[in-house]
Amino acid sequence: MEDTNFSDKLDDKVFKSINEINDLSDKKMVELTANLETLRSAIHNFSFSMYKEVAKTETGNIFYSPFGIHLIMFMASTGAASKTFDEIVATIHLNESSHSMETYRKLLEDLTSAKDNLKLATGMFVDTDVDVKDSFVKNSKKYLKSSMEKLDFKNDPEKQRQYLNNWVLIQTNNKIKDFFSSKDSITEMTALVLVNAVHFKSDWAHKFKDVYDGYFYVTPSNEVTVKMLNLTRDFQYYHDTVLKFKALELPYKHHGFKMIILLPDDKDGLNNLENNFSKFKLHDISEKMTQEYVDVELPRFKIEQSLELDKTLSNLGCPTMFIPGAANFSNIAEDVKLHLYVTKVLHKAYIDVDENGTEAAAVTSFTLRKGSRRSKDFVVDHPFIFFISTMCNFILFVGRMTKID
Repeated sequence: MEDTNFSDKLDDKVFKSINEINDLSDKKMVELTANLETLRSAIHNFSFSMYKEVAKTETGNIFYSPFGIHLIMFMASTGAASKTFDEIVATIHLNESSHSMETYRKLLEDLTSAKDNLKLATGMFVDTDVDVKDSFVKNSKKYLKSSMEKLDFKNDPEKQRQYLNNWVLIQTNNKIKDFFSSKDSITEMTALVLVNAVHFKSDWAHKFKDVYDGYFYVTPSNEVTVKMLNLTRDFQYYHDTVLKFKALELPYKHHGFKMIILLPDDKDGLNNLENNFSKFKLHDISEKMTQEYVDVELPRFKIEQSLELDKTLSNLGCPTMFIPGAANFSNIAEDVKLHLYVTKVLHKAYIDVDENGTEAAAVTSFTLRKGSRRSKDFVVDHPFIFFISTMCNFILFVGRMTKID
């Protein structure tokens, strides 16, 4: 009898332990899900703040990867301290409590585990004379999937510039060429270069059936002849009658990613749409979409764009990292006498959209120096905004098409 009671008590303890473990596991999953939602929201808000800042100087087409920029800035923030850290984190729409390397690791795993459509590569390239803290290297490798290489910037910067250009070319499937185009982008004073490459390629879930000559209205009175793609079928669709734009979701094959197009009702309505960015979120638009029978006409287009983001990022809230003597990256280098500061933030992006699908690539670098069944019409024949995101609305690429060459 005593043995039976002992056995029962032991079983109770085992079951209690299992339940406690399950409770902890469930709690951790809930917490991780909440953190991922916070990160999704941060990337969304950063995407739109970047767009508004870039649009101040770029009057034509725009294309960039807010995700790639966000990732490399997050990486830089893990090596920053004091005011430099605070500014970078605030600029990427996080704070001290939501700045989580574990959450970023989960995001990167989720993005790259589904299919081969999306490939990410992050590299840390350090001058042979610079001793980088083990903690920065380990965290970058473990949480951000970064590689680490030593390069002799001091004695042969030109050779290393060509090496980095080749690294970028390989990681972007030969789409981003001569990324470090200027010889002074890599010099003998270069201490550290952080680089991130994003490459996306996928067929449409529903390929366009017809291609024909059509018109794209750069302005209501200025039309150019373009190749138009056409397909009529069920799509996720939404029309905002207040802000006066239509939204369409074009899924990619395997349904892990999608393109969302925001098309102003008026041919000259792009400015009005941009001015109302604060009044909507992509996630909310997706929630409001319903399945409709839509006649889609979309132009073939290709964009390649280079951006220098020094002033952009400074204006968005992190000027200190560019100031010699004021920037604090003491969590990167062992030798505080190096006085590391950011000299250049470069970004280059490429996209090619045709009847079969989409190929897009982007590279970001931080260079640190010592010191009804009736079809609805969706005719994309005038300036529009588009996004490539996951089905859960993690924004990877953002674009604006105002003219087609």
